[in-house]
Amino acid sequence: MNFNTLSPTARVLKKLQNYTLGMPVSSRDNPSIAVINACDIDEGKNLVQNVVAGIRMDADMSVFVHNVPYFGYADKVNPMTAKFTESFRRTSATNAKAIIKTCMADGVVIVTGCEVTAAGLLEGCLEINCPAVVLPLGVEDASTVLQLEGTVTSGKITSAAIDEILQNQHLPRVQSSFFILLEKLGFCVPSASTNKRGGRQAMCALEAGKSAVNITRDIRTPKKILTKQAWQDVVDFCLTGNHDISGLYLLSVIFSATDNKISLDQVGERIQKTSPSNIARLTGTAVGGYAFCQFNGDKPAAFSGKAWVYQNLEDADRAIHGGNVPNKSVVVLQNCLGMDISCIANAIIGMGRAGDIAIATDGICESTEVLTVTYALPHSYENEEFANIQNGDLLEIDVVKGRFNTNILSKELKTRAKRNTTKKPGMYF
Repeated sequence: MNFNTLSPTARVLKKLQNYTLGMPVSSRDNPSIAVINACDIDEGKNLVQNVVAGIRMDADMSVFVHNVPYFGYADKVNPMTAKFTESFRRTSATNAKAIIKTCMADGVVIVTGCEVTAAGLLEGCLEINCPAVVLPLGVEDASTVLQLEGTVTSGKITSAAIDEILQNQHLPRVQSSFFILLEKLGFCVPSASTNKRGGRQAMCALEAGKSAVNITRDIRTPKKILTKQAWQDVVDFCLTGNHDISGLYLLSVIFSATDNKISLDQVGERIQKTSPSNIARLTGTAVGGYAFCQFNGDKPAAFSGKAWVYQNLEDADRAIHGGNVPNKSVVVLQNCLGMDISCIANAIIGMGRAGDIAIATDGICESTEVLTVTYALPHSYENEEFANIQNGDLLEIDVVKGRFNTNILSKELKTRAKRNTTKKPGMYF
């Protein structure tokens, strides 16, 4: 590293750090790289070793390894912890900044299998403008397990049978649209976002280490990557490549930390212009702005039913498994900004009711057999139309016409808004 770019005190500390590690103290090209392991320590241990080897194959650099907490799939869908998603992301950003400042790192390699943790750590790198590379492990796919739980409720299988299935089994890992989009932007080495095991994954770790050396030397900072044009390109890539749009939310959060003004409005505009075959933009009286609906195969038929409103995933989960939600119902999940509500959709699928119940939320959801309206804007915390849908309201979802309507008049929704005591989400960390 060029010591002259540091303040006098930082320059002395950096030289002392290099001397302690047996590194040259006079070199102008001796950066240090922090490797952040945000996954199971045992699982990430070998990969981290390969990343370090990749760094030292290309350069004689100082390398620091740090283990940080990660937001696993169980945390992401657990009703008791899902509300902490945004807070955990911000905590991860703080962790990244603390590591970079403490180590005076010139670059970062992030090893993780969690989108929320990766987004937070990248956000921290962005706030300091430190070059970063992400090595994704693939995301734990709990959909099969969640659907099995639904089959218990419907009496198709017993809990004991599920315990036998799960014994000594690990959740399979699948591709994540978020990591695919990060690879498109250049934060991951080529093909790193695909699900790999064994030797191929080890090779990706080596390449991640080498890539970290290159971007550190070239000072290819996140702000150089996350431009307004890059956002437009990655949105088009997502829509034309039939990727799950759930990854765009976390990506928009990272982009929003830059000086570029981007929003999900641009996603809606691109959907209207490109007309992708598996995504629809919905407007109507149930949302003041718009919402999205992503589906598999042909466009689903229009669906109408009474609203069953829940403010958290726990209440919705208990109601669905308890048989309290009748057919021809729309499960409305409010106050879910940034939350993954896929567990509710998978529970409905497991019970064999995918065609009988629809979902509407201001959160995100992976594409499933259940008709799901996501990204409802303005979101619940803004106390507009979607936030004031109540139990018993008639809702109609028409993907073909691009409409999401309610039978409640606008005047009544405004009256409800005055009585609505919804608070903004709290920060718990």
